[in-house]
Amino acid sequence: MTEPTTIHVLQAFIEVDGFACAEEPIQCVSASDARAKARALKDKKAGIIAWSRTSADPSLGEWSAPVVLARYGKIPEEFETGGGVD
Repeated sequence: MTEPTTIHVLQAFIEVDGFACAEEPIQCVSASDARAKARALKDKKAGIIAWSRTSADPSLGEWSAPVVLARYGKIPEEFETGGGVD
């Protein structure tokens, strides 16, 4: 069994024709890094959500539910809990 792995992701959104559209997600080195980047971008983007997920065994591809670390602005419903669309 592989060591548990936690990923920390920042997802930014821009507004296009009244809709929040996802930009490329950014992997962060830690939860605090994701929160700091979210705060830094919150006034520059239509929306920002930062989240973490942990896997007991990444080789199996099974991940825990996302934990939202920070949330600002307009977030599309499918991203509200973090992690994007499954």
